Amino acid sequence: MRAFIALDLPEPMLHPLTRLQAGLGVGRQVPEENLHLTLAFLGDVADGTAHEVAEALDGARLPGLTVALSGLTLFGGRWPAVLAVGATGAGLAPLHAKVMRIARETGVDLRRERFRPHVTIARFPREMGPKEQARLGEFLALNGTFALPPEPALSVSLCRSHLTQDGAQYEPLASFPLNG
Repeated sequence: MRAFIALDLPEPMLHPLTRLQAGLGVGRQVPEENLHLTLAFLGDVADGTAHEVAEALDGARLPGLTVALSGLTLFGGRWPAVLAVGATGAGLAPLHAKVMRIARETGVDLRRERFRPHVTIARFPREMGPKEQARLGEFLALNGTFALPPEPALSVSLCRSHLTQDGAQYEPLASFPLNG
């Protein structure tokens, strides 16, 4: 199964994010139920390995944190693939490190890459026409300073990702509370 561990976004952040998405007018918006902050992408793992990760997360004392969202960023290089909102919080890096350690200790072979906390809000086709590029540029100019105040995060989830023609669908398999 294709799986990842995500910080569940605080409820007060969801409506402002969907309101922001509504003004985009280009690309494919990430549905509200799929908005999250990835802490560790596990990739394709066996069901037994996912179960071991869940057991380890359940037994771990995961640190609490407050998360804030601000600024828009594009990922994908010359042809942007993703529009995301940046995330900050003093506890994000320690939580990410702990989740990564837990995954590795259960035998998951994780990619080594820099942690850039963000919430993906839209995905774009491989190439956009001039009209779509202009629309995206206008959206970024109008909303580039988007920010949400800090909110306490309450949990992380182990999720399964189902790839479909219409995009990925995420299925939470288990949720684990953060200790405040």
